[in-house]
Amino acid sequence: MEPSDTAKNSEFLVAETMDFSNCDREPIHTPGLIQPHGILLTLSEPKLEIIQISENVRHFLGIAPEKLLGKPLACLCSKTKVKEICQYLQQDNLEVFSPLKVRICSAASSLTQHKKPSQNFTAILHRSDGLLVMELEPIQASNSKQFLPCHYLLKAAIAKIRQAATFNDLLAELVKQTRKITGFDRVMVYQFADDNSGVVVAEDKAAHLETYLNLHYPSTDITLPAYKLLYENWLRLIPDVNYQPVRLIPTDNPLNDTPLDLSHAHLRSMSPCHQEYLQNMGVAASMSISLINEKRLWGVISCHHYQPKYIDYEMRKACEFLGQFASLELVYQQAQEINRYRLQGKLIQEKLRQAFAQEISLIEPVLRLQQVELLNLVHAQGAALILDHEVSLLGETPSAEQVQALMNWLLAKERQPMFVTDSLSLLYPQAQEFKTVASGVLVISIMLRQKSYHIVWFRPEQIQIVHWAGDPHQAVSFSDDGEMRLSPRKSFELWKQIVEATSLPWQTVEIEAAWEMRNTLMLGVLEFSQQALEQAAERAAIANLAKSQFLAKMSHELRTPLNAILGFTQLMSRDRDTPSEFQENLSIISRSGEHLLTMINDVLEMSRIEAGQLHLSASYFDLHRLFASINDMFALKASEKGLYLSSQWDATVPHYVYGDEAKLRQILINLLGNAIKFTTTGRITVRAKAVALNDTQSKSPNSQPKITLNLEIEDTGCGIAQGDVEAIFTAFIQTEQGRHAQGTGLGLSISRQFARLMGGEITVRSNLNQGSTFICQVCLSVATSVDLVPSPATRNMIGLEPGQPIYRILVAEDVLENRQLLIKLLQSVGFEVCAVENGAEAIAQWREWQPHLIWMDMQMPVMNGYIATQQIRATEGGEKVIIIALTASAFEEDRLASMKAGCNDYLAKPFTETALFEKMTQFLGVGYLYSPGTTSGLHQPSVQPPSLTPQDLQIMPADWISQMHEAALDLNDAKLYELIAQISPQEQPLADALKYLVDNFQLEAIANLTEF
Repeated sequence: MEPSDTAKNSEFLVAETMDFSNCDREPIHTPGLIQPHGILLTLSEPKLEIIQISENVRHFLGIAPEKLLGKPLACLCSKTKVKEICQYLQQDNLEVFSPLKVRICSAASSLTQHKKPSQNFTAILHRSDGLLVMELEPIQASNSKQFLPCHYLLKAAIAKIRQAATFNDLLAELVKQTRKITGFDRVMVYQFADDNSGVVVAEDKAAHLETYLNLHYPSTDITLPAYKLLYENWLRLIPDVNYQPVRLIPTDNPLNDTPLDLSHAHLRSMSPCHQEYLQNMGVAASMSISLINEKRLWGVISCHHYQPKYIDYEMRKACEFLGQFASLELVYQQAQEINRYRLQGKLIQEKLRQAFAQEISLIEPVLRLQQVELLNLVHAQGAALILDHEVSLLGETPSAEQVQALMNWLLAKERQPMFVTDSLSLLYPQAQEFKTVASGVLVISIMLRQKSYHIVWFRPEQIQIVHWAGDPHQAVSFSDDGEMRLSPRKSFELWKQIVEATSLPWQTVEIEAAWEMRNTLMLGVLEFSQQALEQAAERAAIANLAKSQFLAKMSHELRTPLNAILGFTQLMSRDRDTPSEFQENLSIISRSGEHLLTMINDVLEMSRIEAGQLHLSASYFDLHRLFASINDMFALKASEKGLYLSSQWDATVPHYVYGDEAKLRQILINLLGNAIKFTTTGRITVRAKAVALNDTQSKSPNSQPKITLNLEIEDTGCGIAQGDVEAIFTAFIQTEQGRHAQGTGLGLSISRQFARLMGGEITVRSNLNQGSTFICQVCLSVATSVDLVPSPATRNMIGLEPGQPIYRILVAEDVLENRQLLIKLLQSVGFEVCAVENGAEAIAQWREWQPHLIWMDMQMPVMNGYIATQQIRATEGGEKVIIIALTASAFEEDRLASMKAGCNDYLAKPFTETALFEKMTQFLGVGYLYSPGTTSGLHQPSVQPPSLTPQDLQIMPADWISQMHEAALDLNDAKLYELIAQISPQEQPLADALKYLVDNFQLEAIANLTEF
């Protein structure tokens, strides 16, 4: 490094890596001071009484500020102008009506009869903290006719900017035209990096000035509050850097006794730190115009003058418009460059796919033949192909031994589908040996059982001499009392930093192209494996991988929308404004959604069954409640078909047991669902009894007595042919009757596997066209009173406990519905929430906003959650933030991969709000408030009347039954209620059952019951 002059002061200078959080809390938006080139006053609405005013009103109008406090605005301007302002105030956007031309009366002749002299001002209005803020800037006669040439200059500038052919041409034209319009000595475009440091990327200046082009500025030159204000305000003018600030009288907002928020005030005084910074640079006047790209501050047009310089409001608005137009052009030009690159990448990908299709058995020769395209795909100078441990080198690379050692290290460190870095030696010190050819690496990997396939792209060391505007390490200092503060650098002479062992950074579009290349390679590998490998074990491995990928994809696609359904149902149920009559409907939706989720999970378990990886998940549960909920679930369905559903539980069945409740529940759902599906008339009977095991088997390892639970589901349905009795338990195999009904053919196969895992079996007795009886046996342990732990009552959460910090929560989720769900759910209890759509945006928002916790979806476009988490963890300060994976992928390996990428924990979709908030309590220590004495109705079993049969209605006259039938066919619920009211009070159960069917829109069931 070649440092410039050492700062000559007694303050102790510290490195830029120190914690600047206290510096970022400077209240620059509430200084209580303004710049002196105008007057600021605040007005209460609707009377427009002056309740705050700047002290310099005495200078402009000759009136003591205290005499104006509490007075109406009419004491300064005409009643006609006040009436006009009142009309504007009825609109939401006051900026549309700014500026106003206002003539303000002075106090020069208050003691005479002569007409009061007056001055002309430009008035700018906005609202802040419940007050109307009016800023008055005097109109100079010499400037009154400047708008017309300014208009033409703006029109010409836009035309020139639109003609720019490239991104750099656009920047050069932008600074040239801005300087031509404004007349500043120097105009620069200052671009922010991801870490908020900046570099001057374009400049137009007076000939005698030294250049700032390509100079870098540390992130501490612009604090986070200043960064935020630049984002919120398109333009900021400081006509005289050496001004004396003017205080507001009173300083605090009288409505809330806090300093007035001047974030959007044109006259807002700058911070002393920034004033000193500009003075050290020798700048006498400055103006900044923000450039915003995709909801982030991309950079600023920075204008410097070395004498005081005032720009009137009309010209400022023209410059603001120029900044807005330039922001759109920046987005357009960048998008065009990205689209050109993506199109080139697609052409290369297609060429490689065609080559694989023609020479599928020769993956390595195909890639070697397409070497130029493979390197151009990600702008690399070399690549290595590691295909089943065979290394092939293309272009400029390390040696084969060095590449193999690198891959061994990488595979031992993490087995991720992608790895990327532009400074390998920071992570892998041995890379110093070959940094000249491989300082940056981008790796894609495919692992198939014992075989692995990798492509590694290399970029050479790019030695950079970064030119800083002064020593960046002189950014902060300690004051006399030991407090660290931003210290405006006193030297801006050229300061050089040499950056070594680092390549050019990998761009997002290049990472996307590499991921697409991985998909292309995957197709080639799978096709190659199918044709080249003859052993059955290898073919099975490839088939299992394809099936697992399919199931994982289906899991994600099914669970993602289900997450939104269940989530919004929970939100609606928790809302106090939800009508009580809708609560039961929400309960039905929730139970049905949870049943669907259970089915999805169990279908996904099929792959584990075949792989021998299925395991029991035992817990204590209420067996009687399980039976009741299953009966409750199918009672209505049976009633719709006119079937009689009965349950017969033997007294030997214990109340509480220990076992896998979810698998037993799924067995019952499958068997009972099939019985109803294949039965058109008659009845379905569920029988249950328990048999104690003999002495040698009666005790479980934890000394609990064991039983065999015998279940029988008997129906009067179509029956099963003897030749199909065993076939029905084979996955994806259906009988002739089954093929005409909805289903996948998985239910019985999964149920038998579950039963066998639980130490039992499922068999069937059946006669074709007469009915079937399915017999299920499973082993359970009987729970003792000591084992039982009562489940806590579900309470409705209403907010955060008082006295806690305001937690910032970042949501990274690409699906709009799930993103909206999380925002509403978290904001409803008081969290501060920000949401982004992909991993790249999550990284940028984390750097800017510093959230306490990130809910990270792992499958997102542009950049997935795995890579985003890794990059956050690899960044300074990234190890502190809590990151919880939130994904619809359902497999255990997905959880392990998330944890390995750096996540603190894992939550699968669909999630319950209870699980979500419990995770936040676990990691942040958050406490919640609950509404007293309330419980959620989503998980309460619904109370249903007994099922009806046509015989139950025979107690009513035939004419009445006929009218019920016609009303049901006509969907006339009013008529149905009227007929139900005619039932005798002695037959109230019948009336309740029919009313339940009408309440739940089951009019088809009534039509079936009343059909002759």
